[in-house]
Amino acid sequence: MDVHAAMVDERMLRRVIALLVSFAAMAEQAATRSAPVRWFVLCILRYAATVSEDYVFEAAGMPHSELDVIASEGNEPDDALRLAARFYAAAAALCTLLPLGDLFDRQRERRDLAFHAASGRISRPSCWIAERYDTS
Repeated sequence: MDVHAAMVDERMLRRVIALLVSFAAMAEQAATRSAPVRWFVLCILRYAATVSEDYVFEAAGMPHSELDVIASEGNEPDDALRLAARFYAAAAALCTLLPLGDLFDRQRERRDLAFHAASGRISRPSCWIAERYDTS
């Protein structure tokens, strides 16, 4: 497979994971809302859960499971939290498809950047910093 295509696929996979986590956060927030608001949000998120679970099973190459039997149809706060857990589980399943080497490299880069920032030795390119306009 082409390296550029693999990077695009990985980037897309990371975006889908971020989207699933944001859906989970929305479901958690819906649990704290009033019943009509919770009903509306859960209607939308249940459709998103169906589509996302189909995508996860297809991406992982797994047969579709019987998760629809477990799916909650209620509109109680517990149902919203169950839906959030399903989104988190789907995101975790997609995380297993990411290459581990890249993950460790990124963590090492972040540690190095944090070390340099703490020691004051971080170098910033001039394009990041807007030059001040001298008014004197």
